[in-house]
Amino acid sequence: MLEKIIKLKEQGLTTKQIAEKLESTEGKVKYAWSKYRKSLSEPTNKKTTAPKTKNTGAKPTKKATPSMKTSGNDIVPAVIAIPSLERDAFGMATHYEDDIMHAIVQSPTALYVYWELSELSRKMLETHYHASFDSFRKELRIIDVTLVDYEQGEANRTYQFELPEMTNSWFVRPLSPNTTYIIEWGIQTIDGDFLPVLRSKPVETPRDEPAVEGRFAEVVARWQNGEVDQPEWVEVLRPYSYFDRIR
Repeated sequence: MLEKIIKLKEQGLTTKQIAEKLESTEGKVKYAWSKYRKSLSEPTNKKTTAPKTKNTGAKPTKKATPSMKTSGNDIVPAVIAIPSLERDAFGMATHYEDDIMHAIVQSPTALYVYWELSELSRKMLETHYHASFDSFRKELRIIDVTLVDYEQGEANRTYQFELPEMTNSWFVRPLSPNTTYIIEWGIQTIDGDFLPVLRSKPVETPRDEPAVEGRFAEVVARWQNGEVDQPEWVEVLRPYSYFDRIR
């Protein structure tokens, strides 16, 4: 099962899609995937055999150092060393080896976005495109998804721009007030197309003036009356989808 999960992850499928293909649950897929990622960072413990000694008739004495425990002829470390996270001068972890992206509202016209890409995801990109991660052009894509279903490829407007190297956060501005946005981090492929790798959840900028009439009044009424199954402003985006650059 783990081999199938790895192959499907390399194809860019989400946990939910993998669970559906394998006819399993999302919890089992997440558990297997996290266990696999953890195994990549843990050192493998090899059992060593103590050298044989001649039998002189005297009973051998067993000694155990504080860091080692002996059981028969097997020597097993008492404490397994797990690589620690890199930390800054204040003792804070500089990264957590996870794929995340969050957008936080700063004002009606500005968002603060930060992200992290795990080493495993970097290696997957390098393996797929046969290029070093540093050679990729990194870009941020801003998508206006107000009252549209972005999963179906709908968007009011989008634009993107190149990011400097060694960047993991950005202030996005100017934006439109009272608007729903999704932010994507991705790379430019050899063909010049944009490949999303990380994406934020939909976030809405607040109004910058008193509301006269709610813009969502009509869609809320349809939902309350049972005409639709869910509010029409709820957007769900599957990551690793592919977009052509608009020239």
